[in-house]
Amino acid sequence: MRRITALTTAMAIAVLASASLRGQPQADPPNPLMTLKRLKCRFPTASAAAWKSGDPQVQIKTQELLFEITNIDVQDGTAEYLGTAGRAFVTAVLSGWSLYFVENSVGQLNVTTVFAQEASPKRLKAVHSRHGYLQMTVGRFIAEPSVSQNYGDCEIVE
Repeated sequence: MRRITALTTAMAIAVLASASLRGQPQADPPNPLMTLKRLKCRFPTASAAAWKSGDPQVQIKTQELLFEITNIDVQDGTAEYLGTAGRAFVTAVLSGWSLYFVENSVGQLNVTTVFAQEASPKRLKAVHSRHGYLQMTVGRFIAEPSVSQNYGDCEIVE
């Protein structure tokens, strides 16, 4: 019994000594997403899906989707998209090391995710997803859901 008590005591001392050698836990680096005010986003590659005979078929394509995200305020959860379709007010959601911009309009949901990881200096990795469906039939035409995901990065504009 003494042997077990001595072994338990020795293990406890080793654990405590190990913890004290490490010192205070390291603080996380500051999150660069918290201070963003403006981004210029570029998405040169995309995937899109269409349903053929009930099964989704995915196509990879090259394109050049460009837009800006301005007036970013992570405290208020607001921002503005500025692209070819004009200006849209969006919701900004900071969660961990990702910043999400959500735009919701009739039959359409767009989400842009900017990650706190650089693709290159001052450019953060990003993904832009679109999901939409408006039920419509015109003659033989029956509308299908429209879904795509775009891959690229967003430049931090000071």
